[in-house]
Amino acid sequence: MTVELQREPIHSPFGGSVAARVLRCPASVDLIPKVPAYLRKVSAYADRGTALHSAITSLLAEDTHARVESLAGKTFGSYTISSDDVEDSLRPAYVFAETLLDTPGAEYFLERGVIFPTIADTFGTTDLLVRINSTIHVIDFKFGTGVRVLALAPDGDEDVINAQLLFYAAAARHSLPAFFAKVENIVLTIVQPMSIDLNAEMISSVTVTNAELDAFVTAYRAACEEALSGAPHLERGPWCRFCPARLICPEHTKPLLNLAAFTTPNAVAVPKEAYLRLLAEGLNLADAVKDIHAALRDQAKHALENGENVPGYTLSAGRMERHWRDEDAARAALQNLGLDHDDITKTEMRSPKQVEIRAKARGLKVPAELIVSSRSGVSLVRVENVRAPVLGRSELARTFSEALKAFQGGRQA
Repeated sequence: MTVELQREPIHSPFGGSVAARVLRCPASVDLIPKVPAYLRKVSAYADRGTALHSAITSLLAEDTHARVESLAGKTFGSYTISSDDVEDSLRPAYVFAETLLDTPGAEYFLERGVIFPTIADTFGTTDLLVRINSTIHVIDFKFGTGVRVLALAPDGDEDVINAQLLFYAAAARHSLPAFFAKVENIVLTIVQPMSIDLNAEMISSVTVTNAELDAFVTAYRAACEEALSGAPHLERGPWCRFCPARLICPEHTKPLLNLAAFTTPNAVAVPKEAYLRLLAEGLNLADAVKDIHAALRDQAKHALENGENVPGYTLSAGRMERHWRDEDAARAALQNLGLDHDDITKTEMRSPKQVEIRAKARGLKVPAELIVSSRSGVSLVRVENVRAPVLGRSELARTFSEALKAFQGGRQA
């Protein structure tokens, strides 16, 4: 097994992490530099993701199998790794990577800087490149939990290959021609140990051809050229989620103007359908404003923490929280007072999902009969985000009536 470790600390305006956004919204390239650099990545979730990437890199860089649990309590950047981070995220990802790297003859690059072809000053850093015989694996670790990331994701009537992975594969092929020589299969893989989808698989992969990489290079070059032109198009969509320029993007600030037009209808009696449309429009506006409000507060808080002045706003200390000065000493003293163990200590079993993640990392499977499922209730979501649709009373009555008619018709026949 051979290895090369290389870090690339600089970010390219057309790098892999923004490839999907550049493809769909070339105008975002010009908007982002208008945001101060230190405000472009202020989320605590981003700090955690960066720390876990650094942690797994440090593990994989060791020549022998590392003790993953030794990372608990260590700080990377401003984030300290917890024992849950180790068991829920790092251990499963590490086991997957080590299984590939232990394959006889495996060669790999860890944190390898790569240059994208045909576009000047465009580069990125791959998490892990592994070659086993005539197959190359391009692997990207995702430690976020809020968004499920797929190597091949549905988009309308077609499935779309993850643009970030395509970028890394095309750039790696260009930068490492000897490594890619006589390769027959290029497998793009997302490793995401945890996500909002509780039943999601940790591994998402798709195999691509050299022709598909060539097509991506052509499409991405065209998008980058448009981004540098005088009139790049602006388009709002899921790719905006982590865009730091949302606060100054016309497509995102437009709902603030629309909100002023959201007024009571003039008609004495408003048709039911018109009022329901009004509810939908109001919810859409409120969601858009809520997203901007959260981003505004995040950037303003980070600016104040950085010593800047945000007129009219300041930081305030949080509420006081009480902690035991010494848990062992406190436990002994409280028991001497006459309190029972159950009065002092609370023990809770981990959730099925947490146990399943730990079991998977050890090659074990939790018996299905140990787990039952129940709905927590009914919530309001956008149609495209629904997981398990719940019919309203009128729709239930209609479907029951249709089923009853069909049943009675069948009996008469």
